[in-house]
Amino acid sequence: MKAAKREKGDVEKKSSKDEEDTNGLFASCSFSDLGLHATLCEHLQDKMGFQKPTKIQAEAIPVAISGRHALVKAATGTGKTLVYLAPIIHLLQMRQPRIDRSDGTFALVLVPTRELCMQVHGIAQKLVHRFHWIVPGYIMGGENRAKEKARLRKGISILIATPGRLLDHLKNTSSFNYSNLRWIVFDEADMILELGFGKALEEILDFLGSRAGASEQAGNKKGDVKKGSRQNLLLSATLNEKVNRLANLSLDKPVRIGLDENAVSPDNEELFIKDSVDSYNLPDQLLQRYVKVPCGSRLSVLLSILRALFEREVSQKVVVFLSTCDGVDFHYTLLNEFKLQPETNQSSKFLNCKVFRLHGNLKQEDRAKAFQGYKTEKSALLLSTDVAARGLDFPRVRCILQYDSPGEASEYVHRVGRTARLGEKGEALLFLQPIESAYLRDLELHGVSLKEYPLEKVLDSFPLSRQGIKNSYKKQPVSLEMHPWILFLERALESFVSSEPTMRKLARDAFCSWVGGYTAHRGDLKKIFVVKKLHLGHVAKSFGLKEQPSLVGRVQAKKRKREEKKEKSFKQRKVTAKKYLSSS
Repeated sequence: MKAAKREKGDVEKKSSKDEEDTNGLFASCSFSDLGLHATLCEHLQDKMGFQKPTKIQAEAIPVAISGRHALVKAATGTGKTLVYLAPIIHLLQMRQPRIDRSDGTFALVLVPTRELCMQVHGIAQKLVHRFHWIVPGYIMGGENRAKEKARLRKGISILIATPGRLLDHLKNTSSFNYSNLRWIVFDEADMILELGFGKALEEILDFLGSRAGASEQAGNKKGDVKKGSRQNLLLSATLNEKVNRLANLSLDKPVRIGLDENAVSPDNEELFIKDSVDSYNLPDQLLQRYVKVPCGSRLSVLLSILRALFEREVSQKVVVFLSTCDGVDFHYTLLNEFKLQPETNQSSKFLNCKVFRLHGNLKQEDRAKAFQGYKTEKSALLLSTDVAARGLDFPRVRCILQYDSPGEASEYVHRVGRTARLGEKGEALLFLQPIESAYLRDLELHGVSLKEYPLEKVLDSFPLSRQGIKNSYKKQPVSLEMHPWILFLERALESFVSSEPTMRKLARDAFCSWVGGYTAHRGDLKKIFVVKKLHLGHVAKSFGLKEQPSLVGRVQAKKRKREEKKEKSFKQRKVTAKKYLSSS
């Protein structure tokens, strides 16, 4: 009980401090001022620690309660989930007679990833604690479909779903009752579309009769649903042409929240996404920095920065974003098994913290375990692809390291959005090679300015007096690649990777995937991240490999062989054609 009171007091102090630190993140009103039920407001404050709504919540919740369609653009970490869940629960608990599981699904929330699906479901479960007759549930890829079917048969009031699995159940699960469907929510809409679910969303809208401009009676096989009783909400941290199209397909004369006035077409009917560059909306308390590292020294610098972070503050969380699943697996295994040589008196693991990994190729059970494990740990490191870049709320994440640059410039926003959430302070560090410096100018066009990270100071903090080379370094500064700590660490890493067959295979796979991923940048970023400018031998070194893997050579050889075969075949056909023409 005392602990609970202390925690409550801490939350109140933190909320008061946040209002000062975040330059007006929180609104001056209360949740009750927004029209929410008193019991729900009390639960939000006393049990969930939300003392005041954020500005985006204060603006959007009354609109959601009113029943109007809405398009919400809000910076990541500003509490978008409550924007739709709180009004939905408020309105459901008011219905008379009380809703029952047999009534089926009233609210449908579409999310891009399995982790976000579980997170939204967890928040919904907490919100309905005082309204036990409202049943939240989820369906998503990777789960047992038969068990999902059984849950749908019993009835789920608020259903959180990934698009592919929802469409599957709409088509094939006859016991899925959605005749009372009242809300459709698109959360993190931009990512849903970037993951290729655009056609699936259109099919879902057609199946449910929820396209904008549909007839006054939207019919489906579970019964007719009046179009006027259906409310659609679309939430996104960034806007682009795909989101624009989805909004125009799904929303009828929506209230636009968080958009500039010039983001509306002259006739005020459709969204208007300009071709000009959109400014990124990031928290003021986020410290954003970059570090330029030659390709061959990347791995040593990453490990050095991570070690410095966890030595600086023992109880903290860090997320490292990588471009490929193979890259995550390699670094995960390395950080769990790598130890420095005994001569440095460091016989324990290189990092004194728990390490988790998250990517799309993991089994669903492993993904769920990593997601929950990282959330509950006080001090931990998460290695992840962009599967963790959108919407996920990990408590107490202090630092985001973008070891591999994002495939699209807008992804920068979502990655760094895992820290500095709801007024918390946070740091973000972007790794760049010298040949990638133009990326900083691209971010500046979006209003993002990064300061340089004091790497030399960090490297000098590691003692190497026993090697007798630090003093000479002090007298005559050398390049980063020749720093004694970097040289020492590189030798240790290469020795470790070469001596472990499993590590060698992981390193080779990660190398090949990284080179492939480097070519995947789109748009203007293609001019910055040019694979032909890379020194593949240095890239191999960044994975602890002494030599460039022969696998790439074999791939290139196969490509040349195919081209030679095609050319030979073409010549043969040409000769055959000449013979045929001469004989005729």
